[in-house]
Amino acid sequence: MKDLVKHYCEGYLRIQLKGFSPERFLNLCMSRQIVVWDLCYQDNGYQFLISIKDYRRVRPLVKKAQVRLKILGRYGLPFFLYRNRRRKLYAAGILSFFLVLFCMSQFIWDISIEGNYRFTDDTLIHYLDTRGIRYGKLRSGIDCDSLEENIRSDYPEIIWVSARISGTRLMIKVKENEVIGTIPQKDSRPRNLVAEKSGTITRMVVRRGKALVNVGDSVEKGDILVRGMVPIYNDAEELVREQPVRADADIYAVTSEGYQEKIPLLALNRTETGKNRHGVRLRLGGFSFLWILPAWGENPWVVTSKSTQAAILGDFYLPLWVDRIRAREYQVYEHFLTKKELEQRKETIHQKKMENLKQKGVQILENSVRILEEDSGWIVQGEFLLEEKIGIGSLVVPEPVPETESDKEPEPGTSE
Repeated sequence: MKDLVKHYCEGYLRIQLKGFSPERFLNLCMSRQIVVWDLCYQDNGYQFLISIKDYRRVRPLVKKAQVRLKILGRYGLPFFLYRNRRRKLYAAGILSFFLVLFCMSQFIWDISIEGNYRFTDDTLIHYLDTRGIRYGKLRSGIDCDSLEENIRSDYPEIIWVSARISGTRLMIKVKENEVIGTIPQKDSRPRNLVAEKSGTITRMVVRRGKALVNVGDSVEKGDILVRGMVPIYNDAEELVREQPVRADADIYAVTSEGYQEKIPLLALNRTETGKNRHGVRLRLGGFSFLWILPAWGENPWVVTSKSTQAAILGDFYLPLWVDRIRAREYQVYEHFLTKKELEQRKETIHQKKMENLKQKGVQILENSVRILEEDSGWIVQGEFLLEEKIGIGSLVVPEPVPETESDKEPEPGTSE
């Protein structure tokens, strides 16, 4: 690629070689480091390309090898400029093109953000917009050091920021703190553990509180499983008071869960007809131009597009976007579900329910599913036998404990 650009800028010729000893001529060129390329045999002679500079050096070799050289074509920038030396508007257009590119290079036309996971690109782009940094901003008006400091101060979760300008692109790289900045306060208020669902206790581990159920007991929703009150007795084994605590336990029970989902008699299917339309949209700043073949027929179309921003030499982005548009025609029709399709839908619904339960960490012991027919469609009924945690917290207010005779204070004026 580099050699092609060099040859174009210096100019080169296409030469036809004929004569007594063309092979000797080529060997002499090689010995004097004269570069020829694109060598081929054509029209009873050789043809090759050579630069203008090397062409001036081969004249002594022509007489020595007794060959004849004929110029078939002239290529490159020097010949292009010579042929168009009288076209002033053409030269003015080329000059204007490079002038426009130079002016465009003074603005930011693309913003890239890397390393962000907690904060989305849209969030950070909106933040930059509030700081006056947006598409079309002058490069000289952006202070990268100040921008880095502002991002770090406004987003404490970001511990490292790098901002730099490359071409017409503002490149921002961030690194977020993986450790949570604030430690959530622990809730220490007293509570009971109550049953979230009805079931049969299978296993339990009580860490704090007084258990009111045992393994094998059947509980109903709302029953207290672990009481958030610890009784305190004196030496005579008399209840002195109850200390409120935050009940903590892992209680597992076998529960059942069911669902119902309706499937209509008719299903909507969408099939493509094979007809396509292609188009392109050009967007330059706030202006846009759309070209696409018109739609025909009564069927709907689904339209997709792929957007590309124009760029020159890597990071030299321009405020020009090209959207390649493709439209596909499709038809929608209704049909009665077949037995196979109905079975597939049933399995899909049931598998989705099972996946949702597994994501919650619930162990599925047994499962079953069936289809019931109705006038307006079918009903999918599923049943699950599960083993899961059923204890949830419920705040309690400690109740006063009746005082014993030994705890009562003697009345004034009386003696024991």
